[in-house]
Amino acid sequence: MNLFRSIFKPVKTDMRFCDLHIHTVFSDGLLTPEQVVIKAKECGLSAIGIVDHDSIGGVEPAKRQGKKEGLEVVPAVEMSCVLGENDIHIIGYYIDYKNKKLKEFLADIQQKRVARAKSMVERLAKQGARVDWHRVLELAGVGSVGRPHIAQVLVEEGYVSCYDEAFWKFLGYHCPAYVPKEKLSPKEAIKLIRRFHGIPVLAHPMSYQNRAMISFLIDEGIVGLEVWRVEHTENEINFLLNLVMIRNLVAVGGSDCHGGRKGKILIGELKIPYQYLERLKHAR
Repeated sequence: MNLFRSIFKPVKTDMRFCDLHIHTVFSDGLLTPEQVVIKAKECGLSAIGIVDHDSIGGVEPAKRQGKKEGLEVVPAVEMSCVLGENDIHIIGYYIDYKNKKLKEFLADIQQKRVARAKSMVERLAKQGARVDWHRVLELAGVGSVGRPHIAQVLVEEGYVSCYDEAFWKFLGYHCPAYVPKEKLSPKEAIKLIRRFHGIPVLAHPMSYQNRAMISFLIDEGIVGLEVWRVEHTENEINFLLNLVMIRNLVAVGGSDCHGGRKGKILIGELKIPYQYLERLKHAR
């Protein structure tokens, strides 16, 4: 079974591999940027993408550790946006993470994330699940506070038996404690990413279960698709590869590692040939 297909066949002489979608404690991951780099090196990876939700705080420490370990670190951010009732994630690869105005914009988003999380905790209290807000902030630490941290407290305090139950019972879309995000449209996110010299790539495209929407987002300015994920079937990968070829896009992939929040750490579970990172660089 050749998931990369003949037209995307890796160069045999290049045995380097990468994972271009990893989260750290700067959003909803459990590993520090340094721990991510060390783990990636142990798994035989040559490059990784630090892709935190609405945060670039993990990029610099990962790059410093990457220099020590001889591992390439790709700076990125995963922007949260809304299209109709769909929560869309767009990754900005090679975004100018040192730009002051970008930092200010993301800091404003962080403030709004805190307000949203607090509203969800208040809604939970009305449902009889009194979550310790200070514990939520403690779990978030330096990162972007969000539903995963609230879910963990729900588990700790015995209101649910597991992380997934917290979402389908309380925190998922249309559930009692769910609070919609600040509405940033995909077009606005793409414009922002390009403004700061990033490459807009649609994250986990098959999770939206809407192939027409993928094409619409490409028309809006998406230049790449996250083709390879642990969850994608061979048919889904082939569909995305055909779309990449027809629409002249870049193809990337990654584990979407959250440091074991949902079980396995996942770093090393999915290794993408380095040539796809080279194509991403050329797209700049």
